[in-house]
Amino acid sequence: MNFSQTNIKTFIKIFCVVALFGGLTIYYSTRPSLDKMVGQMIMTGFHGDGRYSNPEDFAAIEDQIKQGQIGGVILFDVDVSGLLAKGMDINKAKKQIFSSNIKSTTQVKEMNKHLQSIAPTKLLIAIDQEGGNIQRLKTQHGFAPIPSAADLALGDAKTTREMAYDLGNRLADLGINVDFAPLLDVNVNPKSPAIGAKGRSFSADPKKVTEFAGAFATGLEDAKIAYSYKHFPGHGSASGDTHAGITDVTKTYKDYEMDPWRDLLKTATPYTMVMVAHVINNNIDTLPASLSGTTINMVRNLGFRGVIISDDMDMGAIANEYGQEKAIEMAINAGNDILIFGNNLTFDRNRGRDVHALIVKMVKEGKIKKSRIRESHRRIMKMKQHLR
Repeated sequence: MNFSQTNIKTFIKIFCVVALFGGLTIYYSTRPSLDKMVGQMIMTGFHGDGRYSNPEDFAAIEDQIKQGQIGGVILFDVDVSGLLAKGMDINKAKKQIFSSNIKSTTQVKEMNKHLQSIAPTKLLIAIDQEGGNIQRLKTQHGFAPIPSAADLALGDAKTTREMAYDLGNRLADLGINVDFAPLLDVNVNPKSPAIGAKGRSFSADPKKVTEFAGAFATGLEDAKIAYSYKHFPGHGSASGDTHAGITDVTKTYKDYEMDPWRDLLKTATPYTMVMVAHVINNNIDTLPASLSGTTINMVRNLGFRGVIISDDMDMGAIANEYGQEKAIEMAINAGNDILIFGNNLTFDRNRGRDVHALIVKMVKEGKIKKSRIRESHRRIMKMKQHLR
């Protein structure tokens, strides 16, 4: 059969139109829903160990994971909320062994394997395993100890990298794929209750912080574990603790506290995250850094294109001053990709579900743009592709 030139042109037009609409149909049918994208932006703590303790609470976190209402969990060894409810001082509560998620290596491994198996997409399973005073996996539960940042810096960077690589492999064996370490905080104030006094900073010398934090991060990355530089733009000069309330570093902050960030974000990889502090620095903005678009834009202006994650949104500096709903709206609009709700200072078994519903509602009301959600979702999923 012979086609005239006109018929051929008509055929080509029809084919192109069909192909276009077919492609759009496939694109929109495979594009993640708002519900799914929002879920990836939420990380919560929970009660229960996957075996015997707190079965109702554990069932709640299982359901939130299955429903895709959260994209990550954070593990704790101490249930601070339970001790605070008994009237214990917060600093004393943190020193107690009042187990929440961690009993033994075998139990943690089994629990994480189970949680990962019920997740519709790869679940971020995170922990604060810095070393020294901040390590959730303790010797009492059968875990090998990690030296503090201050102690590591007494040695050499090669040893720190090897230690972090070993740590990363041990975390991976337990099913943990995120370590909220290392700190880039410069030890400006050795008496800082949250940093210096706990030996969490590598040094008062920003160059040494860069060297040792970079070695720690490289070791974790070699083990294919995501890590988080923290706490942007710097917590080392603070005389207060953001767990308790407002912490203002306006008069104590030093310009050189930004040096490790400038140096290390140049070599950021898909395994790198940046955790933003709740400190206030009026030289940058009157808002806490975690709620400040101006502060978070500084991270992007340093060339970082990866995941930005808030410090715990349950901390007093945020929860006591802004309330949950307003803080969530401000944090997302400021540019955070993942919000952490440790669910450990105060506890609600349905925290993830309720935060998810709040964010979806705010998007539908126009308080948060859907494009802002989509932007974060792309970054999170790109990072997850690289994890063990």
